[in-house]
Amino acid sequence: MANTVVINGDQRKFTLSPDLKLYALIDAGFVKTAKGNYNYEHPLYNDSPYDAPTKLKMTINKDMTRLTMVVTDRNGLQKVNIFKNKQLAQTVELLDYILKDLEERKIIVPVKD
Repeated sequence: MANTVVINGDQRKFTLSPDLKLYALIDAGFVKTAKGNYNYEHPLYNDSPYDAPTKLKMTINKDMTRLTMVVTDRNGLQKVNIFKNKQLAQTVELLDYILKDLEERKIIVPVKD
């Protein structure tokens, strides 16, 4: 059974889909690392992806049993809570869109309490 993750500041919980397929990861933009894990990074931006203040980072281990998901600053070093700042409402909308796409591709599924 895969682990459950929560993005910093979000109320929703996610886990890996039981229907997860390798080709779905590749189609969604995941990149295989030298250690065999699958990484995904997507800038969360309002105007330009090159000037994005935050980004979504996800990692799925090579066995496809463990998921990590975090929103970070531009450098990817600090966790950022985009839910507490009303000026980042468009960023939250973009995050919701990305998560919905990953759900439709059967990569992640929401966890109901």
